Amino acid sequence: MSLRTRRERDGVWRFELEPNRSSSWPQTKRVLTAMVLLNGLIALVFAGQGLWLVAPFSGLEVAALGIGLYCCSRASYRRELIQLDGERLVVLRGGYRLESRDEFARPWVRLYWQPQANRGCGSLRLGSTGRFLEIGSFLPHAERHRLATELTRLLDRQWTTSAPQSAPDTGLNREMGL
Repeated sequence: MSLRTRRERDGVWRFELEPNRSSSWPQTKRVLTAMVLLNGLIALVFAGQGLWLVAPFSGLEVAALGIGLYCCSRASYRRELIQLDGERLVVLRGGYRLESRDEFARPWVRLYWQPQANRGCGSLRLGSTGRFLEIGSFLPHAERHRLATELTRLLDRQWTTSAPQSAPDTGLNREMGL
């Protein structure tokens, strides 16, 4: 599951968004190691038959595969945390560390669904006062729709309690790797 919603004790709503991961980094490294060994064996067999020019191209092939696997694995570890209380909405983005933090006054926050014809599904945009950002771009359509429904329900709701005394990102730096 890539979308988790929960309500904290002090009335703060928290949405955790992560892309679906097909494999972890250690599993990816094992696959890459197996490919290095297989390509190395093939290159040695060809070099033993006098076709030594196969070896550098085999190395380039494995290097390209490694770079591709690393980029895909790194992208699968990004995440977004959205925290909503009576006063404000905070969006934290990052992978292993916090990369961006956006804060909006809750009464002014608007949620927009922007359809895009070329991708088949639209983007979910959140913001206020002319500053909008896309959230949940890596979520499947159904989960993005569920996020939009929940956020719309909570943004339209009247808050009767005051804001919590703690900062909305307490503990999030630790979770984001800071």
